[in-house]
Amino acid sequence: VFLCTKCISMQTQFSSTRSNFGREASIPRSGSSRKWLDFKINARHLLTGEELDSSEILSLLELASELKALRNNGDSFDTSVRGKSLAMIFDKASLRTRFSFTVAMNELGGFAIESVSANRKTEEPEDTARVLSGYCQAIMVRTFEDASLERMATVSGVPVINGLSDLHHPCQILADLLTLRETFGKLNGLTLTYLGDGNNILHSLLLMAPQLGVHVRYSCPKGYEPNPAILERAQAKAKLSPGSVAAYPSPEFASHGADAFYTDVWVSMGQESEKKAREIAFRGYQLNESLVALGSKNAVVMHCLPMARGQEISNTLPDAPCSVIFNQSENRLHVQKALLIGLL
Repeated sequence: VFLCTKCISMQTQFSSTRSNFGREASIPRSGSSRKWLDFKINARHLLTGEELDSSEILSLLELASELKALRNNGDSFDTSVRGKSLAMIFDKASLRTRFSFTVAMNELGGFAIESVSANRKTEEPEDTARVLSGYCQAIMVRTFEDASLERMATVSGVPVINGLSDLHHPCQILADLLTLRETFGKLNGLTLTYLGDGNNILHSLLLMAPQLGVHVRYSCPKGYEPNPAILERAQAKAKLSPGSVAAYPSPEFASHGADAFYTDVWVSMGQESEKKAREIAFRGYQLNESLVALGSKNAVVMHCLPMARGQEISNTLPDAPCSVIFNQSENRLHVQKALLIGLL
């Protein structure tokens, strides 16, 4: 098995970096940083991530870091979420979204109530939103069509949060940005290379990361590029941002000098009938040790999970010292706590 020497040499350095970052972010018991617990987001809903400007994202990440430090230190705190309820609507299977939002609400002193599609009668999204607005203080939806989220948000009396949709996954990208910030101590100037399907993960990276100074490169097989309308919006935003958006013709070209490598499954939920065609189209797009070796000295590996080892990512790379994959999954909890505080 070929293991990138870069991954091995980074283990000690990353452990030190993460440890120092956690200490810097911890909240003193005197409460001098409690201003972050009063953090509020101007937008009513979070549907695409475009609702957040760069200063709000940075404030959210700072709060998430402090909440993470509080949790690790076993410290108690109080927030505006205490006693409030979150409705969770699942039209797609879920592990990380279900657990991270449920634990977030519990630890913030609130309550989470879930409804899965198999146990719910079909009705118009607007009707569902109106009903839940009378019961809960926020609604999180994990669904297929983005139009359903938009219809709910139009009439909802409480914040609507996109827990994942066909086109967007803003909560995951917030966790990814926190992970990068923890690892490198900054976001501005980093280069992130995404390889594979031009899906919701890539869409949200393109829309959210460049405004914080991240240079997003992507390489997708022909016919599997990002949504043209979303790409156009991302490119327009990037022109006004310190970061950038750029397409590359091959994984190798996109990999040179990258600080972070990101990939996602080749076959997402609802695409099972395309499995064979996609596996053929994505040959050569596997994220592996050879590509990571083309990156920067301290390059890290990212994946939003679940992953198909041996397909979009090599069998061994997720467990290498350069992998921050499971940091990403944990950070869903912390950024969503901050998000809930900001919205509620």
